This record gives sequence, C-alpha cells and structure tokens, in this order.
Amino acid sequence: MLTDIEINAFKCIEAQRFALAPLTLVSGTNASGKSTLLQAMLVALGSKPQNNLAYLSDVIKPYVQLEEVLCRTAEAREVQICLTNDKAETLHAWIKETGASVIHDPGMDLSYEETLFYLSADRSGPEELASLNKALPIGQHGQYAIGHFELHKDKPLHEALVKPEASAQTLKAQLAWWLSYITDVTCEPRTQKVTSTSVKLSFTMGDLGEVSPLNTGAGNSYLLKLLIMCLTAKPGHLLLIENPEIHLHPGAQSRLGVLLAFLAARGVQLVVETHCEHLINRVRYEVYKQQLKPTDVALYYKPSVAEPFITLGILPSGHFCDEDRQAVNFPTGFFDSTLSELLEIG
Repeated sequence: MLTDIEINAFKCIEAQRFALAPLTLVSGTNASGKSTLLQAMLVALGSKPQNNLAYLSDVIKPYVQLEEVLCRTAEAREVQICLTNDKAETLHAWIKETGASVIHDPGMDLSYEETLFYLSADRSGPEELASLNKALPIGQHGQYAIGHFELHKDKPLHEALVKPEASAQTLKAQLAWWLSYITDVTCEPRTQKVTSTSVKLSFTMGDLGEVSPLNTGAGNSYLLKLLIMCLTAKPGHLLLIENPEIHLHPGAQSRLGVLLAFLAARGVQLVVETHCEHLINRVRYEVYKQQLKPTDVALYYKPSVAEPFITLGILPSGHFCDEDRQAVNFPTGFFDSTLSELLEIG
C-alpha cells in the first residue's frame, strides 16, 4: 500500500507531500488541479516496467511533455515525483526535456490493469453492446468492464470483499447486491457474449423485467462499470477513481460512500477525486459508526489553482480535523456553498 507521494513542479503543484491513506479523498473547485494528484501517481507508476506499460503510456501521454506540465510558478527545470509504500520502497520519477520519465529503485509491485486500476471522469456511458478485451479488464474509460464481467461473473470474489447479504459469493451476485443497495432499486445486470470481442448488456429491474441500458437511467451504467472495477479488486490493489458519483441521485451518492469505506477497511487502497458532499459526509458517518478507522481516511481540498492543497482528516466523532488531529471546519465554499441563499430565503 502506498503511504505518501511527493510532487515537485508538476502542473499546479509547486512542491507538496501527500500522506496517502487506505481511502484518500481529493476535492476542490473546478480547474483547481484536483486531478493533478492522480495524474502524478499515474506518471510515476508509468515509468515502471510492467506487462501493460504500452497501455499505461497511452493514458499518461498528455502528462509527460515537460513544456505542458512544468509548474509555471516554480523555479524548476524538471518535474520530480516520488512514491513510497509501506515497505519503505520508493519510486522516483522525473519528467525532463526529453519528455521521458526516468526511474530509480522500482521496487513496488503495482502494475496497470493488474494491481493498479484507473477510471477517468471521461468514461463510457450506457451501451447495449460493449467491448471485450482479454488483455485489459477495465480500461481508463471503463470500456472493457462489461466484457470482463461476462468472463468472470460466475467466479467468487476475494473472500475479504464478500457481502454475506448477497445471494452468493460470485461477482454476479455480489455486484447485483451492491447495485441494488446503492440505487435503492432492485437491479441486476445480464450479459451475453455475442462475438469474440463484444458482449450484450441488459438490466433486470424488479417487476419491469428486462430493460435496455439505453432505456433506463444513465447512472446505472456508470455505476455498473465502477462496481465491476471495485469488486474485482483484491486487498493490496490500488484504485484511482475520478468522480464516482456521476449521474447518481444524492441518496445513491451517499451510499456509494459505504462501498468506498467497505473496500478501504478490507485492504483495497483508493484515491478518489470527488465533488460530492453526500459521499464525503457518508464516509464521515462510516468512521463515526466504526466501520472505518479515522486514520484510514485522508482528505485534500484545493481552494484554487494558485493555492496548495489543504490537508484534512476525520476524527472518531466524524468531524473534520487538521494535520494535528484538532477539530476544524471544512474550508468555505463547499458544504456552505448555498448557505447565504438559504438564509436569505429563511
């Protein structure tokens, strides 16, 4: 599991170190540089030899051209990124004028689409026919997740991730339980292999019967791909996720926080970029209910592109705290964004 990342002169980050928890939440204003933290992790890990390096190199291609990503307010001529894990292994990466990343001491065992997965905000939505790729289980857009589900739906999950409330330990049964729980609607995905590279998808929704993904809420399809990635992970894996709450109702966004806390408490590490106060509040509640250790959550908030990330944590009481574990309020302009209007309405 990664314990920290140090970033120097990368995009909007001049120099900052981030302690990483089993569940690290990243939030902030639009275009402030929230995704920069996830991108820096991908760039560093993309400099490490691995089976799917060509695919990861394609993902990080926009982030390794020095003239594009060198911090314009820093007095530096190169980007430096350093990752450290709980075995005290370090991975150093540089972006130089050549555009290439150079690495040193590549000890950590994180490989793209094997033990490291990344789901971008720009992911595929509802589709009746999905691609099947035996080399990549998920893909950065989630474009292969349905195909992966078809290949593995009858296989059991890792024992640490099994919910006993589900009808069976298989991916199909466990995913159906989470999908129904989060959306609060009885819903089960149905897949059928059509060709060697394509899979047909539909949903069975209670009394409605079988429904095309194109004729039901888009949130189901976005959530389905996220769930496939999360439930096929294992303890020790790293998941990088942008905006998991896309197209979900506020109640579903909140219950999504239960899933993230559940995974983190069982050894799956997550770094999640989110704009969602409902999700963050539910994670706070899961800490309060002792479903997740307070020290297993870290929060970083970016007020603007020119300001550094603010570091926050969560106390056993569920309240926010600073780096010294002293209670503080969340930075203004997030949870209180409509407070003045509501007070004016009365």
